[in-house]
Amino acid sequence: MSSAAQHLPSESPARGARNRRTGKAVLSGVVAVGLLAAGGGTFSKWSEEKAIASDDIITAGELSMSTPTVFWTDGTGRTIEPDTYRIVPGDTIELHASTTVTAKGDTLEGALELQFPAELQKEIDELAEAGYVSYDVTFSSGAKTTQDSYPITKNDNGHAVEAIATFTWDADKTTDSFGENADTSLTGTKLVLTQQ
Repeated sequence: MSSAAQHLPSESPARGARNRRTGKAVLSGVVAVGLLAAGGGTFSKWSEEKAIASDDIITAGELSMSTPTVFWTDGTGRTIEPDTYRIVPGDTIELHASTTVTAKGDTLEGALELQFPAELQKEIDELAEAGYVSYDVTFSSGAKTTQDSYPITKNDNGHAVEAIATFTWDADKTTDSFGENADTSLTGTKLVLTQQ
């Protein structure tokens, strides 16, 4: 066996430089991974975001009515002043209340009603049950007429609706001095518009 010193074959200068560059790239990758891990970064697959409906605006509708116009008529349709008109058995009087409805909403459903205060409604119901007074409430708008309640949809937007409460005092039922000088306040009577 030869005792001469053995030498490894030397790398060419070009190959050595390439290996150093590769080593630096691997080292840089390891450092980058370490920084991501330390900084809370995550690895993920490709992703993309795009805004949708960015210019769309959702708008609420409206259900409201104008201040009602109110007047009274007698059985012949003549306008009367309730403060000075004196009703007698056999008379019919009518309360008229008109309002313009704002009804905006694609699926809007509502109802318009004429409501008396609870005590007055109780009194009217008792007189009606006893046969002294008959009454009904009708609503009309154009050719559309209903009893007791008027259904509202978006098709009624901008339409005037009139409520008419008709009261008739039965002359045949009234005896002696029943009802003379009696007065009844309608304070608190109102049109009520609600969504259904």
